[in-house]
Amino acid sequence: MKKLSLFLLVAFVLTLFSMGAAFAKDITLTFLIGPDSTGIFHKEVALFEKKNPGIKIKLVEGPHSTNDRYQMFVTASMSKKSPYDIVWADIIWIPPLAQKGWLLPISDYVDVNKLYAENFKATVDGSIWDGKIYRVPAMSDAGLIYYRKDILEKAGVKPPRTFKEFFQVAQKLQDPKNGLWGFVYQGKQYEGLVCFYLEWLWGNGGYYYDPVTRKVGVDSPQAIEATQMLVDTIHKYKITPPDVLSFQEEESRMFFESGKAVFLRNWPYVWVLSQSDEMSKVKGKVGVMPEFYAEGQHPYATQGGWGVAISKFIEKDKVDAAIKFALFMNSYEAQKLAFMVNGWDVARRDIYYDPEVLKKNPFFKELRVILENTRWRPATPIWPKLSDIMSRYLTKAMTQQMTPEEANKKMAEEARKAVAEFWNK
Repeated sequence: MKKLSLFLLVAFVLTLFSMGAAFAKDITLTFLIGPDSTGIFHKEVALFEKKNPGIKIKLVEGPHSTNDRYQMFVTASMSKKSPYDIVWADIIWIPPLAQKGWLLPISDYVDVNKLYAENFKATVDGSIWDGKIYRVPAMSDAGLIYYRKDILEKAGVKPPRTFKEFFQVAQKLQDPKNGLWGFVYQGKQYEGLVCFYLEWLWGNGGYYYDPVTRKVGVDSPQAIEATQMLVDTIHKYKITPPDVLSFQEEESRMFFESGKAVFLRNWPYVWVLSQSDEMSKVKGKVGVMPEFYAEGQHPYATQGGWGVAISKFIEKDKVDAAIKFALFMNSYEAQKLAFMVNGWDVARRDIYYDPEVLKKNPFFKELRVILENTRWRPATPIWPKLSDIMSRYLTKAMTQQMTPEEANKKMAEEARKAVAEFWNK
């Protein structure tokens, strides 16, 4: 009888242990991302779940707009009980979200030195707020110029470098009456327009906001001239269709891939798609180069980049699983998959030396140099507000509701007010 009781007790304990072990492994993490149009996130999640059978990742596909997804996470976090355990976070989200206390400090759980050793410095730097890292980088980004090398070669024209050369070449080579425009970019009133404009602003010797000195300089002659050039693409030189005011990344990419533009400003992901999409009319005809700049200045690329951040309000028993997934997204295997499927300019340096990667995209040899020398948007908790101010007044200038000078002066006025209100509260 005692033996039977002992047996039942042991069996009961083992049952509880196995149930507990099963429960501990039965973890589901919700992951807020953008539209997974190419299926890359589903592929990476499937690979992760195969390696970690006790962890499930539930993808939540938000809207395409970066601004809208940011607002989704902000709205959810305000209740201090976010429905999103992890989020695909833009580099500019980190200061405002971390300053609010809505992100988990990842540097408390990972080897920071290893992150720096394996990734481009700017992608890690952009994940820092107040001395701590709040995001594991997965994708680096930098604004680039794509051009129709077949059209330039036929005309005997070299790729332009300066703004002056660019406007001359774009005007010369375009043929709007037959559906060929000189230049397209992200012209809608949103973060993409800001990223593009900053490249021309910096390349013209100007700046918007310095988070160290807290000074705003967007009403300088260099800044006003940069806005004037933006307006001139539509209204003076007429190298850009008015429809650009509704273009985000995908609209401008598809316009270029349809053979309707000589030059395109976009991100590195465009290369692979332009060469692999069935509908692309520019396969084998595309060249890539850094941004344009003023004489005596240098080209600048806006540092973009995405990675995995973790909500501060995640349940404690999910933290280890979330860290494991974040590090997986930065692994060689996941990063190479992201390149092969999406053409992403990933965060890890070693991918840019991979023979298979270089065979598919020879430009990655030059891109790794560009990514070591990018410039990122001002690291400040009020960047969303400063960005909104900039995009609103750029749109007013581009639609000729204001002159470039009027727009930039109002932009500077509101930016200075926002900075003063934040730091004096």
